[in-house]
Amino acid sequence: MIKIDREKIRKWLDYLIGVVAGIAFLVLLIQWGFKLGDSHRRLFNTIDSIVLCVFLLETVLRFLLTPEKKGYLKKNWIDLIVFVPFVQFVRGIKMARIFIILRQLIVMSSLFSRTKRLQKLISLLGFRPAQLLVVSFLMTILIGAFLLTLPIASHSGEALGFIDALFTATSATCVTGLIVKDTGTFFSLFGQLVILALMQIGALGIMTFSVTLFLAVGKKMSNREAMVMQDVLDQDSFAGILGLIRFIARMTLTVELLGAVFLFVGFMPYFQNPLQCLYISVFHSISAFCNAGFSLFSDSLVGFAGDVTINMTVAFLIIFGGIGFIVVEDIWNKYVTGKRSKSLGLKLHTKLVLVTSFILVIIGTLSIFFAESNCALKNMPLKKQILISFFQSVSTRTAGFNSIDIGAMTNASIFSMIVLMFIGASAGSTGGGIKTTTAWVMWRAFTSTLLNRDNISAFKRKIPDAVVAKSVAVFVLSLGLVIVFMYIISILESLPFRELLFEVVSAFGTVGLSCGITASLHMHGKLLITALMFLGRVGPLTMVLAFSGYRRKINYVYAEERILVG
Repeated sequence: MIKIDREKIRKWLDYLIGVVAGIAFLVLLIQWGFKLGDSHRRLFNTIDSIVLCVFLLETVLRFLLTPEKKGYLKKNWIDLIVFVPFVQFVRGIKMARIFIILRQLIVMSSLFSRTKRLQKLISLLGFRPAQLLVVSFLMTILIGAFLLTLPIASHSGEALGFIDALFTATSATCVTGLIVKDTGTFFSLFGQLVILALMQIGALGIMTFSVTLFLAVGKKMSNREAMVMQDVLDQDSFAGILGLIRFIARMTLTVELLGAVFLFVGFMPYFQNPLQCLYISVFHSISAFCNAGFSLFSDSLVGFAGDVTINMTVAFLIIFGGIGFIVVEDIWNKYVTGKRSKSLGLKLHTKLVLVTSFILVIIGTLSIFFAESNCALKNMPLKKQILISFFQSVSTRTAGFNSIDIGAMTNASIFSMIVLMFIGASAGSTGGGIKTTTAWVMWRAFTSTLLNRDNISAFKRKIPDAVVAKSVAVFVLSLGLVIVFMYIISILESLPFRELLFEVVSAFGTVGLSCGITASLHMHGKLLITALMFLGRVGPLTMVLAFSGYRRKINYVYAEERILVG
């Protein structure tokens, strides 16, 4: 009797599905990315059928090799979707393009969710969590840039240049919103969906997004994945990481869905086609929650500057996305589910984020209102002036939508917006910048020095010295990046200093606001802004930790001697 080596067969099936997935992905790109003749279509349809048969064979063999049939079906239920296009095939019905896409996506998801080879390869490479975060963002950007260069990504059918595609993919993945091509008019539906997907993946973080998909198909998180997510989400322990990831996924879906509903109501008077209105609502809801700032309108939201429903919905989506998932979870557990004891109160991080965010919104609103009331907001009703000032204050911190022409604003408003963009959103959110808590720690360090206090405290809690040191490092690195990039880009570009500084800080803070010079940048300028968007989203400190060598802690100190400062 022949003994079957089940494990060996499974390994060969892993290799087989890997090759098939690669072929399927290439076929998908060629079919949908280029204009093909009928003879080529027939060839690729044949390849599609072969790919389907191979995947069906692989699925059946895995089922037969598994002793526990019921457990296998429960764990790998997603594999059964492949039988939908198979039924269409055997019935003799002409296969629709949607089934071809479906089966190829199933093959790719099968490789991702079931094959352990990719995970083992990553383990062998020995990436630290910070390095894995940087590499995952970089790979996502490159894939997105490649997809945007396909002719199908543009309305005209002309391929977008790689530099512009890289710029757009980076802006979407890093949820910035700076554009060199108008999103609504230049890109086709395919291109817009690619941008939408990059925004969603980039906002949640590639690791959080991938683990969420992994859990959605019934997989368990390994210890290594838990360690990576602990670092990505900046948690002190493993406990609660799985629950936090699920909360992030549910919160994102719920808030974006509610935002789309309110925006649909707001956009209805402006669009007669309900499907068009629905698509615009979903796109802007995701873009707002992700703090991305991409809009399907050439003037962003300037055309809806007086609409309270649209402006307030977008503003609150930005706020929800910008205060951070951990803050929302803390508030939810405290006041809704009751998981957090009333005697404990909110976490210190939550209190600081809420207070600092509120203060910054008020300061921003007042500074824009008083600076523009006799300039860009002149001759407008008071209600509209306040609404625009509030909206622009909220959006400036990291979202990038604008309901007023930025280039027409005064120097005072531009300066206040630069400060707000540099501070950005809160830690653990979809936004960028140095973060609100970092700004607060720096301010408290300043006031504590003036008051001759050794410690920094808030709400009767002492801030750890390590947090203060990290805040200083983030502030100095961020300011240094802005200064260096501003110096270099000023040499390469002969544009006004105000506009260039605004563009640089907007890129670093992953905001996306511009005085209208983005498309005018030369190739070197675009590459510099692209790099700055990437560094701003990943974080300068993360980049330093990712690629700096490990150094042993110094266990001695030198003799102390005072110096004169100030």
